[in-house]
Amino acid sequence: MIATDPATRIDFASLKSGGIIMQREDDFFAIRLRMPGGVIPADKLPMIADVALRYGRGEVRLTARQGIEIPWIRFKDIEAARKRLAEAGLSLGPCGPRFRTVTACPGLPICRKALADSQRFARMIDSRFSGQVLPHKFKATVSACPNACSRPFESDIGFCAATEPRLERDNCNGCNLCLDICKEKALTIEGGLPMLEEGRCTSCADCIDCCPTSARRAERSGYSVYAGGRMGRYPMLGKKIADFVDEEQGMKIIQRCLDFYQSHGNKRERLGDVIIRTGMDEFVAFVLKEG
Repeated sequence: MIATDPATRIDFASLKSGGIIMQREDDFFAIRLRMPGGVIPADKLPMIADVALRYGRGEVRLTARQGIEIPWIRFKDIEAARKRLAEAGLSLGPCGPRFRTVTACPGLPICRKALADSQRFARMIDSRFSGQVLPHKFKATVSACPNACSRPFESDIGFCAATEPRLERDNCNGCNLCLDICKEKALTIEGGLPMLEEGRCTSCADCIDCCPTSARRAERSGYSVYAGGRMGRYPMLGKKIADFVDEEQGMKIIQRCLDFYQSHGNKRERLGDVIIRTGMDEFVAFVLKEG
């Protein structure tokens, strides 16, 4: 049993903030690993299995946000388990009112649909911001294309790679393959050429990839930025606040989002609720202002 004497009482909040989560059954905890982008080197897996077998019940579980947890660790074994994981170069993931481990899709060079290296950007974000103390949990996600496999619209801040197509009229042979490929039906024939209806285009670059004569080329590329999303009891999709930003600009936007959150957020208030309370215009003006 865990001691309840005030002199020896355990600070469960501190444990949770460091990736050690109390289970329902007394004296048992789950250890959550930090895995930016859901990636872990294969040579680290034996140590995870060793800790699960040595200190737990031989189980590991995959979290909803691309992580690994080792459940059924007794309180007395937490430090030993954490030490063995650290020896393998494995750290624990932040929980509680903090900037959580960043999730991401595979991105370039793995995915055929990818427009960006989402894993690299996720590591950049995680290295800079992971674990920062905030009014409440804060989740960030990077997706390498508008298919949004890593669900950037459902995070406090989400990045979704996009490419704006441009038509090189002289190269177009009128094959209309791009019209057949476009899922959004954002292309129509005008004067014998496939013209883009910008309001329908999702900037997925499928028309660029399929064009046999390179008549479609990238006008702009970067990340669309969404803020204020969340799942849970009261789900809410994030709102787009910027388009075609690069990684450096994205890092600055995150910092300014956190500055706004720290200045205006109340304890246990998610960023989306802060934006609703203060107003989207004020939030965007602060986050995107020059300087």
